[in-house]
Amino acid sequence: MSYLRDRVTGLRRTGIRSFHEIERNLVGVNGPDALPHNETGVIGWGTSWRMQGYLLMAERTGRPAYFERLAELIDQVLQARDDVRGVSDFRGRSLPVWSSAHKFTAASAVLCDTDGRPALEVTVCPPHARTAKVTVAADGERQCSVTVTGPGRPGVEARGLSLDPLDERRADQVLYAAYEQRTAVTARLLRSDRPGHGPRRLNPGTFGLKPAMVSLAAQTGMITYPAAGLARLARERPDAVPVSVRRRVDGYLDAVDRALRVHDEQWGTTDDGRGFYRWLPDEPVSFAGAELPTNEFLAMGRTAVQLAVVTGEARWRERAAAMARALHGDLAVTDGVAAWPYWPGFGRVYRGWQPTGSPKTDGSAVRPSYRAVTVPEDVTHALIDLDFLRLYHDAPGLPEVFTRADMRAVANTFTRNAVDRGGRAPRLRHDVGGKGRRGTDREQAYVAAWLPLRRWSREAPRLVRAVRPPAPPLPLMGVDTYCAALLAS
Repeated sequence: MSYLRDRVTGLRRTGIRSFHEIERNLVGVNGPDALPHNETGVIGWGTSWRMQGYLLMAERTGRPAYFERLAELIDQVLQARDDVRGVSDFRGRSLPVWSSAHKFTAASAVLCDTDGRPALEVTVCPPHARTAKVTVAADGERQCSVTVTGPGRPGVEARGLSLDPLDERRADQVLYAAYEQRTAVTARLLRSDRPGHGPRRLNPGTFGLKPAMVSLAAQTGMITYPAAGLARLARERPDAVPVSVRRRVDGYLDAVDRALRVHDEQWGTTDDGRGFYRWLPDEPVSFAGAELPTNEFLAMGRTAVQLAVVTGEARWRERAAAMARALHGDLAVTDGVAAWPYWPGFGRVYRGWQPTGSPKTDGSAVRPSYRAVTVPEDVTHALIDLDFLRLYHDAPGLPEVFTRADMRAVANTFTRNAVDRGGRAPRLRHDVGGKGRRGTDREQAYVAAWLPLRRWSREAPRLVRAVRPPAPPLPLMGVDTYCAALLAS
């Protein structure tokens, strides 16, 4: 036991030192302060990790400086909400959340006819949607061609297109029939009551696409989680939290609650009680109408756990338990080792879908079809899954979902599936399935995510130490702060 204790103590010292080194050396969009907006997703997938790191350091050490820095970052992030900034999402709503665009959402261009009337909206799904261009050219007297090109994506060309709703070459229907998953180009015909001059035809030219502003539930969960965790810590250990921070906790809780309620319309459950968040069918995102990946709805689930403990509200307790059942239902245990998929096994993307013949019945207007994706969870996104698993298992007052056997099976996922011991030194694989390729250098830095499972695996600290690189690869990111803090916790 003393040997194991020395191992853990050594990791803690390494974690504290690494935490401060990383925080000191964060540059550009990654730090040191929060950006004034989340349109590029840096708060959702960068600052949020840093805030989680500060929360862990505050919990571990009790030092006022960590609490105060965390509160400072939370204050900055709250000033970046849409309603505070006075910006609107794709529906024209200004809400207490953090909308994204950039690479995270579908990008569209509204093409006008030769009389200047909006005529055809062309939409492209990520990846590489925002850098694509749409080129329109005449194709005969009444028809035109539409070409979509851009860096990193194959080109798409459709010829002989018409804006006549009764024409068999109607532009939106031709593009629907020609849809291909890699390019993901769709279109919507726009009617006009304003009369024009002669047959309607698109105005020639090359046009850029604009990504839509969407508040993404996963990012809302990531951003609110540290604030909810700070509120819980202030309630459970009030003497450890500086008075200046305790005074702000009620405001933080209100902000977290309001942000999560924005996504109420996205909540869903299966017939057997598994809970999840999904994208709505009309949202301009790649998988509109489908369930979020497991790690993304568990990002909301972690905040729900904290709110359930702090507020005692049934809605958060029930949602946290339902999302726990969703993860539990996807744990496939073989010989005492668990594996689980990236997409929920009960969901649309895991099963895939075929076009119905009409965008109105496809469930998504921007993806008429998609091949089934059954890949295992990758070690990057597993950071969220593992934290939810530990957090839920330890939270007081929640229904039991994960047994000791489940926790041991997930710990064995690390020691027997996630770590490849075939080379000169152990190395994380890319995923938790046990047969995937060796992970990248960046993925090795995430090994600390498995350390909290040491209660169910005495081997975990040794393997974490063996796999972890001396320093994360450059450029340093917010998640590196979090991983260092995990070592210290």
